[in-house]
Amino acid sequence: MLKKLLITGAFLIATEAHADVTIDNLHATAAAIKAKLDVTTQSFTRYGANTVDLAGHQGRIVETGISDYALINNTMVTNYNTAVQTVISANYQNAQEIFLEKHEKAIDDMHTSIDELVGATSKLSTVAVVAELAINADTTQEQLQVQQALVQTDMTITETDVNAYNTAVVNVETYSQQAGAFLAAAQDTSITSAVDNYSAQNNIAVASYSAIQYTQDIDTFVISYDNNLYMSFQGFFTDKMITADELYANTSYTQ
Repeated sequence: MLKKLLITGAFLIATEAHADVTIDNLHATAAAIKAKLDVTTQSFTRYGANTVDLAGHQGRIVETGISDYALINNTMVTNYNTAVQTVISANYQNAQEIFLEKHEKAIDDMHTSIDELVGATSKLSTVAVVAELAINADTTQEQLQVQQALVQTDMTITETDVNAYNTAVVNVETYSQQAGAFLAAAQDTSITSAVDNYSAQNNIAVASYSAIQYTQDIDTFVISYDNNLYMSFQGFFTDKMITADELYANTSYTQ
């Protein structure tokens, strides 16, 4: 468990993009084989000037071993396949990039949930109509009119619609919470550097995490890996919390 570190600010630092050594090696091994294929394309599978085919048609004799220039040897195959597997298992995303990716996914999920909430709210809109009718029904005549309206038009709501509404509301909260936490973590260099260093020390890719979770109630951010490896950060985001009083400052609400 890491204790809260005091920092004055966290900034995203732009660095010039450059290929990882594993990518450079992949390019080199692939290019070596491509060079052999280019020789074959130029001189062995093409018809026309300066080709093996033309030499045979003209009664000219190519020297023994000319094909050696186009042969692919076992070392080249091994080097290439090793480079491919190395790239497949390599870690190219650092902690900041992983957290930003999770932030963007949570934002997308939040927007989807908002759309679902709009639909769920629309199905319950009859409640607003009933509320408006009822609040103005002071006299017996007006109350009879409300009664008649309810008889003529089904203004009941279903448990299914309410469940869909409640689920969407909670989902919007959850995804907003996760989106905020992931972005806050991505912008906190004490967290990102700690995760990067931990991953390097344990020879694991940051992207190989089995779970990343944030629990707002105890302000705990946890990234877990297989083999019971994990990192836990608690108390890092206390200054980023938004209470119900703050959110509903200009709105009446009940719990």
